[in-house]
Order: sequence, then structure tokens, then C-alpha cells
Amino acid sequence: MIDTTTLLSDQVFQLNTFLWALQDLPKSSQIQPVLRQAGYQLRSIEPRLIVPGNPAVIAALDKLVGSKDRSPCRPDIWLRHTEDPSELVIELKSRGFSPNSSNRRQACKLIAAASDLAESLGASTPRGGHVIYATVVNDALDLDITLKELASKLHNEGVNAASTSVIGFSEEAEGVAISSPSSNLPEPAANALANPAIVLRRDDDNDLQPLYLIPWIPGIRESQDSQLHDAGLNELTSRVLTFTLSKVGRAQVPTTLKLSGDEIMSLSTSRVFDHWRSDTRKQFARAVIKIITRALVSDTNVVSTSSTMIEVNLKDLDAQNRILKQIEQIDHTSSTTNLKDVVKEQPTLFDVE
Repeated sequence: MIDTTTLLSDQVFQLNTFLWALQDLPKSSQIQPVLRQAGYQLRSIEPRLIVPGNPAVIAALDKLVGSKDRSPCRPDIWLRHTEDPSELVIELKSRGFSPNSSNRRQACKLIAAASDLAESLGASTPRGGHVIYATVVNDALDLDITLKELASKLHNEGVNAASTSVIGFSEEAEGVAISSPSSNLPEPAANALANPAIVLRRDDDNDLQPLYLIPWIPGIRESQDSQLHDAGLNELTSRVLTFTLSKVGRAQVPTTLKLSGDEIMSLSTSRVFDHWRSDTRKQFARAVIKIITRALVSDTNVVSTSSTMIEVNLKDLDAQNRILKQIEQIDHTSSTTNLKDVVKEQPTLFDVE
């Protein structure tokens, strides 16, 4: 079992905790959707936020972080509220950082971009955003001070700066909680997180790690515990194979079955995959098809393949059973047959500064 300190600082665990907090679940569930109950919904994962290109922003970035780069930001999560106009853009961090850290470039760009999300949304009227960094609770207060200092510096340079806050992950007697030391959270979030809000209730065997909606994310291996990384990778590969088997097994023969990498990934992640930006989805879809194609490469019933789709001729039950057997023989724990090996251009959920 992974120790709690490692788990709470793991960005995949943090992502899944937020995702569970946004699900439509009954009150009797072990998982408490505290953000959903507060009115929040998932808008997207790794959205593309436009950094303003006016001279004041470019000059401020050059002065504060030594770079005029205004390439789009990629915060980890974007939330909207059913009534409150303030949109939350959330960045996940294993630990906090100081105002002089290399992370300040990412933070300054995000604070400038979120001051008005209209361009990122394609909206014609201003849409205010609120920047939240989420990290372990012991680092939350210092990080809150850091973000407000960076926002103040941007403001002093004549740049519109979004409000900033911090959310901390903690272990409580009842389970994993999220809370905030910030005094300026939008009202719905402030009410929900005034005290540590339990999201993942501790079960009978004291395991705090829930079933992940997104069990593995390429691109963060160096910053993730190796045991968590491998376990998540194996789990996602196993789900991909399970849903592929389901598609093949439920097909009514004779038929030409189209296996879509995009659809299989969506099913494997409880549809959360659908919220990813399109280029990342394509990379994952290609990886899924590579796994299946390798298993079926010599089968004469393969009609055609593309980077994100494979067509299989299930002309009779024998053909269907042979395809099922070939997929069943894939070892989801082997680095030569799972996602670890086939994802060459690794999609990255988290910005690395």
C-alpha cells in the first residue's frame, strides 16, 4: 500500500479526487461529490487558454519571468458553475513553490490568461476566471501567498490579473479531504470548502486510493512514484482490452466491426476522456489502436487499419472467437504490449515548467 504522503502529492490521485468530487453520486456513496453538490461541473481537462497579446502583458512577462512567450496555457482542470459566473481554472501541484521558482512563469501566464476567458471560450462578452492551485495541505498557505504576490506584481505592471486561491489535500480521520486557506474563493467554493470536505471516505481496509476514472497519464513518469505509475498504466491498459473484448464479443456475426480508439478510451475512462482537448485524445486513440493492431497483425480477417481505427471482418463465429482469443492473450502488465510501449508521442496533462 502506498503511504498517504506520497498519495496526496501524486497528481493523478489529485486529478481523480477532483473528478470524483464532480460526479453525480448519491449521498450514501463512499465518495462525496462535494464540488458537484456546490454546483460545479467539469468543463474540460487540459483546456487551451489564450494569453493576452497586448503590449502590457508581453512587457510584464518579460520583466517578471524573463520571457515574452505567450503560448497558450494548459491548466489541468476547468470548472464552471450552474449559477456563479466565475469559472475556475485549476492547476495541480505535488508541492508548493516560492515566487522565485521556475513555476512562476506558468503561474503568471495563467493568472493573466484567466482574467478574461472570453477569447478562450470564443465568447463575445467578458468571462472572468479564478485561478486555483491545488497541492498538499501543508504547502497550501505558503502557496496562497506566492500566487497573490505574483498577481499583485502583474497588476502593478498594468496587467489585468485573475483572482487566485489554493486548495489543499489532506488526510482526515474519515478519509481524504479538500479545503482552502484562501479568503477570496468564489462563494459556492468557499462555502463548500470552509472546513475540510471529505471526498473519499476511508473504507474498511483503510485504503484511501479509489477506483480511478483516469488511472494513468503519460508524460509525468519522472515526477510520479514508480509503483503508482506502473499500476495506473497497467490498469488503463487492462480496461482498454476489456472494452475491446466487449465490443468484439457483443457483435452479431457476420459483420465488419469498426474498433475506434477514441470510443474505447472513452469507455475505459467513464467518458471523462471526452473532456480532453482534441490533439491529446488523438494521441491516446492511436495508442489503443496500436495495441490491438499488434495482436491482430497476422490475422487475415483484418480489413483495414488507420491511426485511430481498425476494421475486422467477423464473417462467422470461428473468426469472432479467434479474434477474442488473440486479444485475451495480450499481457496488460508487460511494457512491450501495454500503453507504456506504444505511446511514443506522449500526451501531457500537466504543464512542466
